[in-house]
Amino acid sequence: MSSAGSSGPAIPTVDLSSEKAVAEIGEVCRRSGFFSVRGHGIPAALVTSAFEETARFYARPLREKTEFNAGVRSQFLGYRSVGQEKSTSHAGGEACEQYRIGRTTGALASGRPADFYHEPFRRCSALFERMAVLGDTLLSACAEGLAQSSDFFDPYLKPPMHRLGLNYYKVGYGAEIANTVDYAMSPHVDHALFTVVAQDEPGLEVRGADGDWTPVPVVPDTFFVFLGDYLQRWTNGTYKAVFHRVGPVTTDRMSIQYKHRPSYSTVVAPLDPFVSAANPPRYEPFDTGSQYASLLASLIGDREAAP
Repeated sequence: MSSAGSSGPAIPTVDLSSEKAVAEIGEVCRRSGFFSVRGHGIPAALVTSAFEETARFYARPLREKTEFNAGVRSQFLGYRSVGQEKSTSHAGGEACEQYRIGRTTGALASGRPADFYHEPFRRCSALFERMAVLGDTLLSACAEGLAQSSDFFDPYLKPPMHRLGLNYYKVGYGAEIANTVDYAMSPHVDHALFTVVAQDEPGLEVRGADGDWTPVPVVPDTFFVFLGDYLQRWTNGTYKAVFHRVGPVTTDRMSIQYKHRPSYSTVVAPLDPFVSAANPPRYEPFDTGSQYASLLASLIGDREAAP
């Protein structure tokens, strides 16, 4: 396991082609919950074309982008304008434009097929499918790193609700929505098993166990991985979820974030192998269906009842 970083602590890098990958992933998931990954098998040209496609969409006039507005009725697929998503840590909003594609539970209440929301992002959709395969590989390694079988988590992923986020951070968006903080995305933990990130410019920061923020560099042919709330809950804190944010934006930037998620309405709570009399459950159950949907609806200001 090698390491890389600009300033702050070095970020470990795991090579998935190495025989030591499983042990290394188990170690970093216990210690910090974040690492870079190479040897993932996803062509660099596909990632480049996904960024190009994302840039073309965000260059469209606002009236065209809002035709794809996200909400409860679209199962949150689609577009979120600058500041539409409210911050959980300050009075303003998130200083970026956002778009989501991915899996759904069936027909959308919007009356449009899921493919409508995917149409502007054909290359990103292809990347999404490759990310889902990578996500399965990483989750198997996470299970083996816990001394469980590689398919330990499989019963909770039938069918999975994976999502791909496409975010655009433009210089000045924070001022445009009158934010009083300099960071562009508020500190938070993802409601996911883990998130796999590609960024075209630096900006993502992760908080370590010491409370300090570490910038995540852009390293060719690697993705950055950090654990979310669900793996921390399932493992009763054995694996660490990661607080992350996007710092001040001095150059326009884009990020692509793949979130590996369980089946809709999976109730995530500490699992038996990680609970004992000496180590009782440390986390309340969380419903990844209606409870998560209600939370997200409140953040983006959608007043309709969540499914």
